[in-house]
Amino acid sequence: MSSLLRIMMIAAAIVAVFIIAESFDKARFIGQGMTFSLLAEYLILKIPFMISDFMPIIVLIAVAIYMTELSHHHELAAMRAAGIAMPVLLQPLLAAAACAGFFTFAMGEWVEPMTNKRLAYIEQTYIQGQEPAQHGVQWLRDGQNFIRLTPLKENYFALMMLKKDNKGDWLERTDASKAYYQQGSWYLEKVFVSKPDANKSLQIEALPNLILPIHVGPETVDSPKPRDMRWLELYTFAKSLADAGLDADDYKFELHKKLAAPLACLIMAILAYSLCGNMGSRIAASSKGMLIAVTLGLVFYVFGSTVSILVDGGELPIIYAVWWPNIMFAGIAGYLLLSKEGY
Repeated sequence: MSSLLRIMMIAAAIVAVFIIAESFDKARFIGQGMTFSLLAEYLILKIPFMISDFMPIIVLIAVAIYMTELSHHHELAAMRAAGIAMPVLLQPLLAAAACAGFFTFAMGEWVEPMTNKRLAYIEQTYIQGQEPAQHGVQWLRDGQNFIRLTPLKENYFALMMLKKDNKGDWLERTDASKAYYQQGSWYLEKVFVSKPDANKSLQIEALPNLILPIHVGPETVDSPKPRDMRWLELYTFAKSLADAGLDADDYKFELHKKLAAPLACLIMAILAYSLCGNMGSRIAASSKGMLIAVTLGLVFYVFGSTVSILVDGGELPIIYAVWWPNIMFAGIAGYLLLSKEGY
């Protein structure tokens, strides 16, 4: 309970520092479309985004402070002298870290998808001074079907689909002046279906309506941001993009990151125990452990940001980029823990 309380306190402190710094940074846009109420809304909406990014570091610093306090008052030495094993000492720390990890996952699942869209709109419109992005014509692929979607009003699209064989020769063309997507199928209106015949001429059939069971939906055209989606939505959307032959790396990266971040909280709790769980009350040892903990926390954040940039550039595999920081810091935490226990 004490370690969880410290996690909450450190999170509140970081949020407070962030709000103050961001207020000074964004205050210069007041009077240029930005108002005080919009600035306050922007700062509040940015909090879930920031907590999700910094939660592993928050856990590391909070547990490090807690362990430093125990060491300074000889409580850790007394517990070890009483025969309490290291796994038992780690249990409350891991429980608090697990709560923080679950909170991070919950923020990404149920809070960020609602706040990020409004946050992006405020930032783009009132800070960057740009108009909201308008999506134009885009080609999609579903197996041997190549689909062109032209956005219309109220979630309708003008649709043209080419069906080809394995050699690349076209077999059929479908044109619809109006189409909408619902539950895994396209519903077409005012349809013309063209097919080549044996005489190399065209057979054109006019249909009032047609249903195409194709899994590539209009959300592919809208290109939703990965952080605006829940885990299951990310999984389904990334699979749809991959099946359609489109780039899904950003969505796969965020898919794995949603699972890697909660696990990182557990790793940081073990790392903090290894660095700051001293048997004595020497201030120098405690200060050294805290300094190393803060430094490693910054390294973890910078390292995670760097690998995401490398993924965007196609220079690193997604699985490696997402999980490597956790693997590396788990190795560091494990080594320090075994060294502390005399193994």
